[in-house]
Order: sequence, then C-alpha cells, then structure tokens
Amino acid sequence: MNELKQKILFHEKELLNNEIRTSLEDLDRLIHEDFLEFGKSGGTWRKEDLMGEEGAGHIDVTVEGFDIRVLTSDTVQAIYQSKNNQTNEKANRCSIWKKEKDQWQMIFHQGTVAR
Repeated sequence: MNELKQKILFHEKELLNNEIRTSLEDLDRLIHEDFLEFGKSGGTWRKEDLMGEEGAGHIDVTVEGFDIRVLTSDTVQAIYQSKNNQTNEKANRCSIWKKEKDQWQMIFHQGTVAR
C-alpha cells in the first residue's frame, strides 16, 4: 500500500507542477477522458477545459497530510490539504484516480476551502 500511496502522491504533485500543468501532453497522460472537477472557487471543469493554450494554469501550492483509500483494484481516492504559498489559504482536496492500461489518471477532483 505504501508504494501505491507514493505513486499517487507523485502524480498529484505532478499536477501541481506548473511545467506539467501547461503541457498538453502531460495533462493528456494524467487526466482521464471523463474527468470532472468541482473547484474550491465553485467552478466546474472537464478535461477539455484544461486542454487549451494555457493548460491547467499556474499555481503555487504544497501538499499537506496526504493519504489514500483504495476503493477497488483499479480506483484510489486521494485525500489531502493544499496550502497556497502566496496567500496561505488552505483547501481540503479529494481526487479519484483510475488505472487504465497500466497508467493512473485522475478522473475526479474536488477542492473545498478549509476553515
């Protein structure tokens, strides 16, 4: 389980890396075709919304308190808190990762402002 947790954490951090977030090739590799996100801002995004010229955009956040729950043999839920390094704002985060063809892809993500 520790190996799987490290793998999912690695992919979560990839999606927080601005170089990855602006690479359509990397986003295509990491984001599932049926991706849905409910952002902490209240917005909703699909994969096609992230595949434009700026990709998923620039952010400056770190991951805190990361853990996973195995839902099925090919589906994992990641749970953590993010900290915006510019505003110090924290958000509770939840992602669902699905493994298809030996590749983990994020199929769902939600962020909620932490109080």
